[in-house]
Amino acid sequence: MSLDRKTAGRALREAAALLEVQGENVHRIRALANASRIVERIEGDLDALVESGEILEIKGIGKGTVAFLQQLSAGERPEILADAEQMVPSGVRDMLTIPGLGPKKVRALWRDLGLASVGELEYACRENRLVEIPGFGSKTQEKLIEAIRFARMAGNRRLINEAWTEATNIASSLVGIDGVAKVEIGGEVRRWCETVGSLEFVVTADREKRVGNALSDLFPGIEMEEPNRFNAVTESGLPMTVRVVSAAGEAAAILWSTGAVGHLHALAEHAASSGLRLDESGLWSGDARDEYADEHTLYEALGCQWVAPELREGEGEVERAVARTLPELVVVEDLLGVLHNHTTDSDGAATVEEMADAARGLGWSFFGVADHSPAASYANGVSAERLRDQWRRIDDLNASMSGFRIVKGIEADIMPDGSLDIPEGCEEGLEYVVASVHSAFRIAEEAQTERLVQAVSHPACRVLGHPTGRLLLARPGYAVDLDRVLAACAEHEVAVEINASPYRLDLDWRWARRALDRGVKLVVNPDAHSTQGLEDVRWGVAVARKAGATKSDLINCADIGDFLRKKRVKS
Repeated sequence: MSLDRKTAGRALREAAALLEVQGENVHRIRALANASRIVERIEGDLDALVESGEILEIKGIGKGTVAFLQQLSAGERPEILADAEQMVPSGVRDMLTIPGLGPKKVRALWRDLGLASVGELEYACRENRLVEIPGFGSKTQEKLIEAIRFARMAGNRRLINEAWTEATNIASSLVGIDGVAKVEIGGEVRRWCETVGSLEFVVTADREKRVGNALSDLFPGIEMEEPNRFNAVTESGLPMTVRVVSAAGEAAAILWSTGAVGHLHALAEHAASSGLRLDESGLWSGDARDEYADEHTLYEALGCQWVAPELREGEGEVERAVARTLPELVVVEDLLGVLHNHTTDSDGAATVEEMADAARGLGWSFFGVADHSPAASYANGVSAERLRDQWRRIDDLNASMSGFRIVKGIEADIMPDGSLDIPEGCEEGLEYVVASVHSAFRIAEEAQTERLVQAVSHPACRVLGHPTGRLLLARPGYAVDLDRVLAACAEHEVAVEINASPYRLDLDWRWARRALDRGVKLVVNPDAHSTQGLEDVRWGVAVARKAGATKSDLINCADIGDFLRKKRVKS
């Protein structure tokens, strides 16, 4: 292959960066970095200089660089790069592409904090993990979050919070078009899916053609797929569909835009069993299309309960709607408080008092503090002494408030052997323990399963935190037999968390439904590291709703005193 200077220089810089991430010999790193600059400034035919060996006459170019360039010229991956890529995980290499992160900082993040992907880095930033690391700080965290957000725009999917924000902004723009009466967000956003691959909108207007013309002005490059259906790409890179309908076709269009394929197929089959035809244009009796004011009346016309958008996944909800056995789903307003939150005593950004005040502002009657345990040194885990000091402050705050209670807890690391990292001598003073895995993700499934079973069998464990350890679009969960773990939770009356952080949403709705089938109680927790983070409960409640949960299924929708009084004691 023809060897151009830019390609050669970039490859040399990449090799230097990867060696620096590994902590290799500084002289070797410097030689590669210097060679990259020299190669990019070389005049003449680089291939010829390498082939003839004349490049060795240039100051700063050694035999190692020549071998590197020869392999590159031959179309091979240079040995230095290939070896470095074996040593440095791909996710760590991806971090080098984030503006503001050089090899030294990436090495610190990887070696000191154990971060192995861009997604893990973003989550660490959200949890204030970088503040105490030399060379970082709060401003660096903010810049990294923004840089990562832009980097993710090149991907195929978005987290639900990001997609929801973009969809609501676009909907606001659509509402402003002259003649538009209503805009409904459909698709995966309306079903509150964990991640979103496209945006869908139904626009109700009295003059569809006029709206179509306005769309071209609002979204340059938008294309008409068919009359009154338009496709475009959003600023973040997500595919977008806009369907413009009259008031007569609104109900069916919104229904069709929202449901997953399985839901729509089951609903259409049910309609056909009654001699009707359902499609995106409406509900038909022969050649006559009936008109309905909204989705509720359309479902009623089909002989069904209205199906909440979150349930429209084709998972048997149509059959239950026909039998009218769908539950009354939990709503955010049902929450009375949350149990998994962090403060400045570990890696949070607000004090106990500030977090409690924010919780009261949301109308809650209790707020649980569950700062990290000592093993989480990266998160400033609390020692026994610091935990007791926190309890004294909580007692003082509780004495000063009526109708509101701060509950004393801890997020105890689940150690590799399944024991809980509870500060010595503090077990009796704790009102509850959230047990979570934060390390040793790669142990074998059987050992990981036994680890979690042992943890939830511990008398102090009341809540299993983020049960699979996944980070959406960043890291899959660890290998574990969740059926066994959920069985153990049911046996020991341990609640399973739906971690409401949009970066986790763990347990997901499919497993949350299986937990409910086993009689396991759920708890929606924001895992908040700031006062703003408390509002993440909306995403967790959406997961609970997708699982079919009612407020009686969540421990934080009832008197927390009842839950705490069931605290197990060692036999």
